[in-house]
Amino acid sequence: MIRYRFMPHTADVRFLAYGDDIGNMLENSLLAMFDTQADIRSVEKDVNAGKLVSKTIEVKESASSERDLLWYLLQRVLSELDAIGAYGYGVESIEVSKSEKGFEVSANILYVGEEVKYSKIYVKGVSGYTLEVRKIGDRYRASVVIDI
Repeated sequence: MIRYRFMPHTADVRFLAYGDDIGNMLENSLLAMFDTQADIRSVEKDVNAGKLVSKTIEVKESASSERDLLWYLLQRVLSELDAIGAYGYGVESIEVSKSEKGFEVSANILYVGEEVKYSKIYVKGVSGYTLEVRKIGDRYRASVVIDI
């Protein structure tokens, strides 16, 4: 199963993220954003080899729609990691709940300190203009443009 794939875009970075449920789609969207910023495969390899120390940060967001939940979550994680000078590389756990007010998400994000050798592109933000969440059949698909 494809978790995410990058798509052509004129100026920024666009990806499609997929999932069997909303939580899985949110997790794959986070991974695509992390993969835009850093070589997450090398980061994970070096963490597993004991060359890097991995830490975890918990983030929570709520929104009235699945689309806004995705946008708020990506923006929150980007801001939190930027504030501490870190690269995210994985999601340890993610939980989504639905209530009469909308949706809530809680996620534990795996991260390491920024190191130049893992760097790819500096991400400024997540565009809300073209952000889209769709349910196609029994799967979710997100279309995201990241401002670089």
